[in-house]
Amino acid sequence: MIRWRFGRRETPRPSPAASAPPAASAPAADAAARAQVDAMLARGRRQMQDRRYEAAIATFEAILAIDPLQLEANYGRANASFAAGRFDDAKAACGAALARLAGQPDLLMLAGAIDAHRHEPLEALAHFETARAANPTLAGIDERIGEQLAFLGRGRESIAAYDRAIGRQPGNLVLESCRLFLLNHFGLLDRAALAEEHRRWGERLEASVAAMRRPHHNDRDPERRLRVGFVSPDLRNHPVAYWLESYLVAHDPARYEAHAFDVSPYAEDDVTRRLRTRFERWYRCASMSHDELADTVRGQRIDVLIDLAGHTGHHRLATFARKPAPVQVSWFGYMNTTGLATIDWRLTDAAHDPPGSEAYYAEKLWRLPSVAAFTPDPRSPEPGDPPFLRNGHVTFASANNYAKVNEPVKDAWAAILRGAPASRLRLIVRGGDEARVAEAVRADYVARGVDAGRIDILPFLPIERFLAFLAEADVALDPFPYGGGTTTLHTLWMGVPIVALKGDSEMARATPAALAGLGLPQFACGSVDAYVDFATALARDPAALPTLRATLRERLRASGAMDYRSFARSVEDAFRGMWRAFCEASPTPPPSAFTSSPRA
Repeated sequence: MIRWRFGRRETPRPSPAASAPPAASAPAADAAARAQVDAMLARGRRQMQDRRYEAAIATFEAILAIDPLQLEANYGRANASFAAGRFDDAKAACGAALARLAGQPDLLMLAGAIDAHRHEPLEALAHFETARAANPTLAGIDERIGEQLAFLGRGRESIAAYDRAIGRQPGNLVLESCRLFLLNHFGLLDRAALAEEHRRWGERLEASVAAMRRPHHNDRDPERRLRVGFVSPDLRNHPVAYWLESYLVAHDPARYEAHAFDVSPYAEDDVTRRLRTRFERWYRCASMSHDELADTVRGQRIDVLIDLAGHTGHHRLATFARKPAPVQVSWFGYMNTTGLATIDWRLTDAAHDPPGSEAYYAEKLWRLPSVAAFTPDPRSPEPGDPPFLRNGHVTFASANNYAKVNEPVKDAWAAILRGAPASRLRLIVRGGDEARVAEAVRADYVARGVDAGRIDILPFLPIERFLAFLAEADVALDPFPYGGGTTTLHTLWMGVPIVALKGDSEMARATPAALAGLGLPQFACGSVDAYVDFATALARDPAALPTLRATLRERLRASGAMDYRSFARSVEDAFRGMWRAFCEASPTPPPSAFTSSPRA
């Protein structure tokens, strides 16, 4: 499954303990040699399972010295390097293996996974498509192709790939969840149809685990100190962590215990270590099954359990479907309904979800004064002067994940560039430092009448370079219907105004809401034509940009988006209100109700 980082998704590498695919090899010289190879293969498998990757590399290399065509050893040598984080070595080893065993589908799949991790989407796509041609029924192939197509902004093709995968595995809720996530980006369904797809998914998941739900033992005192749990795979250098920290910095531990259920398969980073200090308890849960995680939540008597992932990668909606906490809440992390009726509430606000939005959610809506607060990165440089003053032209930019850039967005951006012939456009694209990727992205705009030399393509960037990228923009362009979240606020913090398109969904209202809060509602346009005209006018007459550049950061501070204390109190009041509602509706059950029921 794929996942966002700074508004982007990441393809996780294969499980490091995964064994190599079974396959035949070239016959060894004699029975003794075969027995030796078999014993060494068994040792290599054990070393992989024990995460002793360097030892496994040595074992597989020893096998290849005996039999260079031994498939499992070729696969294992590359996979062990991959699991060890030696990505250049893994790519080289996989290339050497394919030179010996050309067209072998499992090796092609591994090569594609390595390329994907290295942010080389075109190479990954080529390996996956070659593997599919060799074996169209290869497990996981179509969804892998769909991931890479999404990264390249090829939305319809991406969904078609997922449809093929689901067609071969009907009822696979994991694949369908990935597809739901991607459908948010491409504008292929209207809001009502997309909501219905989420609901159907949720109903099927809930029905499949209904027998696993059990009564809760929690004390029904409506005013006691509550235990609030946060479930997330993103408690690290990720937008979700920044949003959550804005709440935690002003959280009142006298009213609530904050418990973190960290389900990330990734290593901890500086952000993780900083967040740890904000929680009363921290549980590493990545290796837990949904049943085990549900039991852990129940065992800690969590009163209010918060989902911060929705349908993004490594989510635990199947845990929430088991109802391990009396009150369950969806918050930021996914800008749509989860589809689960077992999640009681969704935290939102009137700007993102005005009256009438209830029809599109399986959850009840609890509206805050503001759905989130913003914590800027402390490494943010000062905005400085607008780049057009030294460049002689206006630079448009989008720092959003390129999967959000669907065909209508490309049409609009090309129209803006044609209407302002001196302007340029800068984009961040997975693998954008690879010439073929950059050329492929530019080709979409060339086909729309824009010179390729006016499109600058950059790869995914660490936060310092990400902020520097924003500093080199005069005007940002928000994609639609899935606009920016964290990216929007970082952009505004850097003094860059954003042209956005108003829409009817939460994901389409985020940037317009931020602009309205800064006193800039005119930057949120009511139609695509108005969007194009407004951006073009800014490029033709950029006189207003220096003043905006100098004032946007202070506007953001004054908007309330950084009033952490008031924000935290509103969130905690919401948790209390939800808990009181539960206690009122669910008086303490008799002791007999607390007996455990067998799990299905």
